[in-house]
Amino acid sequence: MPERFKFDRLELAGSLGDLGTLLPIAIAMVLFNGLNALGLFLSIGLFYVISGIYAGLIVVAGGLVAGLALGARFHLSRGALGVNLPEILPFGFPGKADFTFALFALVLPQLPMTLGNAVLAYTDLSKEYFGDRSARVTNRKACVSMALANFFSFLIGGMPLCHGAGGLAAHYRFGARTAGSNVMVGVLFLALAVLLGDDIIGLFNLLPMSILGVLLVFAGAQLALTIMDLDHRKDYFVATLILGITLASNLAAGFLAGMVVAQLLRWDKLSI
Repeated sequence: MPERFKFDRLELAGSLGDLGTLLPIAIAMVLFNGLNALGLFLSIGLFYVISGIYAGLIVVAGGLVAGLALGARFHLSRGALGVNLPEILPFGFPGKADFTFALFALVLPQLPMTLGNAVLAYTDLSKEYFGDRSARVTNRKACVSMALANFFSFLIGGMPLCHGAGGLAAHYRFGARTAGSNVMVGVLFLALAVLLGDDIIGLFNLLPMSILGVLLVFAGAQLALTIMDLDHRKDYFVATLILGITLASNLAAGFLAGMVVAQLLRWDKLSI
């Protein structure tokens, strides 16, 4: 038997042995996370009934405690705690190739999501939640504020930023219903970033992913309920069409199809 074949057999045997060892661990982790998520789902509902707007805070605080109890570790690097200010253009100024790549790989694919979720749905949901108090929240102002935020984020090497109907629904659902809540969250995040610097990632890693997943479920459910505000069959048809095409293909296709069909259905001779 060729030596190479013997080596491959030994290698395969070792791989199967590793798989036999790791598979039970992986299954146990999946079951644990599933049960953890189910428990958190029920806990959020219970906490909301008992304490109302404090449900989100209670669950997040409990998640941090659970992360520490389950073995997650938060280590500060030497001298990390202090004043950690961001650098200006830490990666240098982008070249022409970077702008081209960003346009085709990031900007254009994200455009339907940004217009739909961070502009149109965001302003519409603001009007639904806050009525006349949201008069200054317009599509134009939402676009301008995102542009300014992203320009500032670019200067300090940050991630892209946007508004979001999902975030607004989650904040409103868990009680953050005044401008003061945004100020408090912003000050907290700025303080953590300045005090911890890069070590802030370790702090966030204390939160089990199941907690974030369950919070997203509640936020998504809250956002999905806004479909109840539609008044006509044609509106329901367009919303269902966008959902179906998005699930089957992608959001861009659903967005474009929805705009075309919505315009066609304005014709009185067409009925659903």
